[in-house]
Amino acid sequence: MDRVTIFGAGHVGSTTAFYLALSAALEIALIDSEEGKAEGLALDIGQSLPYTGSGSKVEGGSSPDLAAGSDLVIVTAGFPRLPGMSRLDLTARNVPIVSSIARDVAKLAPEAILMMVTNPVDEMTHLAWKASGLDARRVMGMAGVLDTSRFLYFLQRDAGLTPAETTALVLGTHGDDMVPLTEWSRTGERPLADAVGPGLDGLVERTRDAGAEIVGHLKSGSAYFAPAVSCAVMGLAILGDSGRVLPASAYLEGEYGISGIFLGVPASLGRDGVREVLELDLSEAERAALARSADGVKGRVSELEAFIEDEDH
Repeated sequence: MDRVTIFGAGHVGSTTAFYLALSAALEIALIDSEEGKAEGLALDIGQSLPYTGSGSKVEGGSSPDLAAGSDLVIVTAGFPRLPGMSRLDLTARNVPIVSSIARDVAKLAPEAILMMVTNPVDEMTHLAWKASGLDARRVMGMAGVLDTSRFLYFLQRDAGLTPAETTALVLGTHGDDMVPLTEWSRTGERPLADAVGPGLDGLVERTRDAGAEIVGHLKSGSAYFAPAVSCAVMGLAILGDSGRVLPASAYLEGEYGISGIFLGVPASLGRDGVREVLELDLSEAERAALARSADGVKGRVSELEAFIEDEDH
């Protein structure tokens, strides 16, 4: 039975654990620094399973030792971005948390695939790779699956497209610089622009603002059902060694003309992590947008290096 450890028992982490427990027979460990939180949620999830026929086993605690022997580790732990907080502020707060977890994973589960969800996700994925010393292909970030799910939702709800017949992707970084592939994407044999018409730009903007829109409605807290399902979809592709192609924050070594950073690109996922980064036939405009997204990540990774040096000293 495969073992999955989730660091962070907040809404995203606990909902991911619940979805995974229902989706496959797994050993799941939920870890949180708040005493009793992970234990309580693990008991609650476990007690929900008898009626479902699930063979999963769920445990919780505050000790990183629960991660020992994991096949997959998902990191949702960290501070959320609050109003008025810059990405750099968020990075500074989450560096020590992610660094500590990544080192624990390297020690306790050196064969695991490490999936980052903590924001800012591309930068935190880079940090986790550096701190863990794991092969870059065994480290990835979750964002593009979530952004693509949101894009497909708006295409279905507002444009009447059928998700099963629509091939659409969102690449690049998670945030304002995400790159919905409006020219590459299709519904049936038709380009999105033909199928949707002049409203397509509005759906792209709605996708970019989707997380903020949810926060605006909730007043306190942020989205967690869609992020959790996105984590689980990636995790199941990895554990099932399926080779499924999903948009993931993967380390680039020349693909799309980009090197040295983690960025959202189409990636084939399996037990070895990122099997392959697929290079799609993008338009000049889409390539330019992806390059701009990469430039932003490169700048923030340079800032991140300063935090890493400060922590090391």
